[in-house]
Amino acid sequence: MKKSYALFAILSLFICKVYAQPATPAALPTANKANVISLWGNSYTNVTGTNWFPGWGQSTQVAYSNIGGDTTINYSSLNYEGVSFASPINISNMDSIHFDIWTSNCTSLDIRLINSASVSGTGNPIQPNVTVALKTNSWNSVSIAVSQFTGLKLGLLDQMSFTGLTPAAGGNIYLQNIYFSSHVNLPTISGFSIPSSLLVGAAPFTITPPTSNSNGVFTYSSSDTTVATISGNTVTIVGAGTTVITANQAAAGSYSSGSASATLVVSFAPPTVAATAPSKDAANVISLWGNHYTNVSGVNFRPDWGQATQLSILNVGGDTTLEYTALSYEGVQFASALNVSKAGSFHLDIWSPNATSIAVNLINSTLVTGGAAVQVADTISLTKSGWNSVEIPLSAFNVVDLTKVDQLMFTGVTPALGGVIYLQNVYFWSTSVLPVKLDGLTASLNGNSALVSWNSALESSLQGYNVQHSIDGVNWTSVNYVAAKGSNASYSFIDNAPVSGVNFYRLSIVDAVGKLTYSTTVSVNYVKAIAVSFYPNPVQRVLNVKIASIKNSSASLSLVSAAGQVVKTIQLNKGSNNFSVDVAGLAKGTYLLVLKDGTITSTSKVAIVK
Repeated sequence: MKKSYALFAILSLFICKVYAQPATPAALPTANKANVISLWGNSYTNVTGTNWFPGWGQSTQVAYSNIGGDTTINYSSLNYEGVSFASPINISNMDSIHFDIWTSNCTSLDIRLINSASVSGTGNPIQPNVTVALKTNSWNSVSIAVSQFTGLKLGLLDQMSFTGLTPAAGGNIYLQNIYFSSHVNLPTISGFSIPSSLLVGAAPFTITPPTSNSNGVFTYSSSDTTVATISGNTVTIVGAGTTVITANQAAAGSYSSGSASATLVVSFAPPTVAATAPSKDAANVISLWGNHYTNVSGVNFRPDWGQATQLSILNVGGDTTLEYTALSYEGVQFASALNVSKAGSFHLDIWSPNATSIAVNLINSTLVTGGAAVQVADTISLTKSGWNSVEIPLSAFNVVDLTKVDQLMFTGVTPALGGVIYLQNVYFWSTSVLPVKLDGLTASLNGNSALVSWNSALESSLQGYNVQHSIDGVNWTSVNYVAAKGSNASYSFIDNAPVSGVNFYRLSIVDAVGKLTYSTTVSVNYVKAIAVSFYPNPVQRVLNVKIASIKNSSASLSLVSAAGQVVKTIQLNKGSNNFSVDVAGLAKGTYLLVLKDGTITSTSKVAIVK
């Protein structure tokens, strides 16, 4: 009994520990709303677009609830949790950041303010941290001086994070009232607007000053002068990229200095004309992308392998076009592995305003190798701002199994990051011209035979055709040879012994020197009949049945009524079968005589009369 009480106590403690949460809200904040930049809470207007669970790979879980009338964030199973702002926040005029934190089990927490790699200007994130001690089972009012986040670019705050220290994993915290505040009188700045996006080469533009309740003078700055520079209130476009334009207002009267920011994206103008249309024979092409051939289905041109590269689909000169921007690398995933072993070359038309070299990779992934992936890259040089017609011999990918190519990848070389490329007409093709231009290859049933027919619109130095047959589409046997007749000729072959099921056919085309190329594959589905006879029909009492040959010990003969009911079944022996069926006890009507021998079924109608 003592053990039962102890177990109950342990379970009760565990349940309380897991589900413990605050019963009342934190105290209402008292900071002047004019001096606040609020991230979360009910007391101020919050910055829009903040993502409190951006998914940085952590095990932490997030839930939102209403506690005492205040919306509350709950992070459970806390190891770390990132927060991402929709655009950088300028906190240069803020004194402190405030959090109300309640926890059941976390006594030490690491808090970071972050300039991500994309805005830090260093290529790496800037993320100074402050450690705070917490009391459990009560609200902790935490205020941290902004100056404690040493090295932070205060005008470009775009991320924040919480990391559990004690415990390092499994922490449980609740958050209310998260905001920056200033003890000085901040100006209210609104209406700061600049073009959201421009093209490289755009004319300089003039900034219209925002409105403010302060008379302080505005000056302007650009976070990335490789994208745009500012002289006075005139912005000059320098190159492609993203920059934050900040309107800085000087202190005046009772107001301190203040600022407002807006983001400017500068991109390159895309090509205006399509690449030259390809002229390869469609029979020699395995196309991945383009308007001129039938493309392989199911190709994913941005499978999201963690890259920063972005994909857009454009219409350039009437051709659908892939646009990759911010290129670091970009994977391409095929729906299933392609056999390109008979192709000699990989072709792509590529246009770039800023890349002078990229690497093209062919890949056998682990899914097709059963072990480590096999990946080989070939680096190609590009001429900027013009279509480059690129041919890469498949011999460049020397250790890749060309019968199992299931992935492709483009990698930035010059530049390694930030490249912009446009792609049209992406395909594999045979460098050897086929000696024949086929005008239709078909297969059809002709009674108990299969008829294979084809026409040649053009034949050049051609010996003839091997007609090949397969039962699985993989293993082939030559079943007939037909000599070439000349251009605009018609051909046919009758297969008098097709197998029961699907029969595949193709042509092995023999040129003047004996080199072989292959046509597309066609197929027919042949259901083999069973030789069965019976008499009399109509029948009154006894039906006599004769079956020439039975191949399966499980074969059977059944009589099925018009209502679909099996009224009589007879098991058959291998070999020939001759027997009589007593039908005198059956109702008159039309019945189906169904003979099953393995996968082969034969049906006949028989009438029973009285």
